Amino acid sequence: MAAPGRRVDAHAEIEALVGFEGRAAGSDAERRAANHIARRLAALGRDAEVEPTVVRPWFAVTHALSALLSIAASIVAVTQPAIGSAIALLAAFSSYGDLTGRFHLLRLLMPKRASQNVVSEEGGEKPGVIVLLAHHDAARAGAVFSPRALRRRARIGALVRRPFGPLEIFFYAQVLLLVVLMLRYLLPESDVVSYAQLVPTVILIVAVVLLLDVALSDAVPGANDNASGVATVLRLLERYGGRLAHFDLWAISTGAEEAQALGMRAWLRRHRRELDRERTVFVDVDKVGAGEARYARKEGVVLPLPYDRRLLALCREIADAGGGDVPRYGARPYVARTAGDGAAARARGFAAVSIACLNELGYVPGYHGPDDTPAAIEDAALERAFAFCSELLERIDAELGPELGGRSPVV
Repeated sequence: MAAPGRRVDAHAEIEALVGFEGRAAGSDAERRAANHIARRLAALGRDAEVEPTVVRPWFAVTHALSALLSIAASIVAVTQPAIGSAIALLAAFSSYGDLTGRFHLLRLLMPKRASQNVVSEEGGEKPGVIVLLAHHDAARAGAVFSPRALRRRARIGALVRRPFGPLEIFFYAQVLLLVVLMLRYLLPESDVVSYAQLVPTVILIVAVVLLLDVALSDAVPGANDNASGVATVLRLLERYGGRLAHFDLWAISTGAEEAQALGMRAWLRRHRRELDRERTVFVDVDKVGAGEARYARKEGVVLPLPYDRRLLALCREIADAGGGDVPRYGARPYVARTAGDGAAARARGFAAVSIACLNELGYVPGYHGPDDTPAAIEDAALERAFAFCSELLERIDAELGPELGGRSPVV
């Protein structure tokens, strides 16, 4: 039960969302979860609108098809290296556009599904807008997200001082194959090129199997990823809604984030011209139920985009405020090898930052796994994330707000 005077209990909110089983992007459970969040926002006395959108959520099938196209290119190039290179270029180009969110090619072959964003606006009189982001859909599981695979990638990433994700391996295997096939065209008799061609081809064959495994898997409970973020945003709205001096506080609970931020990208396409980029700040709260607080300095599967330097400076101030060698809330910067909602806003030129919690190896425990349940949520992690985000909102208001003047952020 919530404490007296407090209407948002994080654990209750998480359990309620997890109760909508199978809330994968574009599912009926995702729709029911969106309607539930709208009711919770209304209970807080806020306006809330469920904004429908149409998405193509089958990202794993899309990338499996792209990998198959690359494998076909490798086979064709044995006798027709120019044609094989052209096919490999098409596959890599499609993956680049999909993973960066810049455009879709093979994704256009996938069926459409309905998804929903829940949007809560306030005021309109203040010169700036802070938009809190959290997604309510849940990911699909798969062997590539097993605890053992997560630990292994984290340890290798720590060893080479560069974190990486499975989709990054898939994409660069496509790029490597393209380069090798172009060399095959130039050096058709080279045995070295033939042996080199085998390496990315084998990686892509494995990728097809793993991607289809994800596509055929059920949606995970999604307690940490990202019911924890939704619950934290509700707490922040309860505490700061209408109380900031220079910013109206909005919130968007997005759908289809696990299909590579399709819900957020759809919202931005529809509404980006309604907000002044100089007066709007996005704060993404994603996976904050286990570990210590982290803030992403960059995010993206391919060519990660840097987050806003002013917001990153505020995050560093919060982390350093306690003094000593240990940052407050354990807050450290990291590079997110994902395609989240904050990165989608940043790609459109808005000031943005993303807050998460990671364990000591630098990854999310239970990430995209069946053990991402309410029982695995850590109270301490929720409180660290809430305290960090609370200070961030206060510092944005106090340090960036006075620079805005009196002009409305809506253009």
